[in-house]
Amino acid sequence: MFTKLLLKTKTSGMTLLEIMIVVAILAVMMTYLATNLTKSQDAALIDTAKIGMGQIQQALQMYKVHNRSFPTDQQGLDALINNPGNSKSWRGPYIEESKLKDPWQNPFRYSLDKGQIKIYSDGPDGQEGTEDDIVYPEEE
Repeated sequence: MFTKLLLKTKTSGMTLLEIMIVVAILAVMMTYLATNLTKSQDAALIDTAKIGMGQIQQALQMYKVHNRSFPTDQQGLDALINNPGNSKSWRGPYIEESKLKDPWQNPFRYSLDKGQIKIYSDGPDGQEGTEDDIVYPEEE
């Protein structure tokens, strides 16, 4: 009786070709999703860097209020954390030290030119002077 049941049942399943097609479709979908997710994550990190630069600019403004000038290029952003000399009007730290690094854990850079401050991030590649560098305020 058992053998009769086995002979009468029809097996239904997927052929190897059908399985390969499903796997290929899934692979294409995963590649598409991963690519879009990576682009979104890169854009979010760039936005995070710009927000961090804005926070540094606010700290520099507060430094200027207390010290009547921005830190020199030689003093750099470290002047926001440590008194750059024997300044009696220094009231820092003006920002948390961890905020002086970009989202890729590279230090932000700073320059002062004719009273105008610029804050730089080397961007995702961590290399100064490449096209993915971020400048704050944005150059027009």
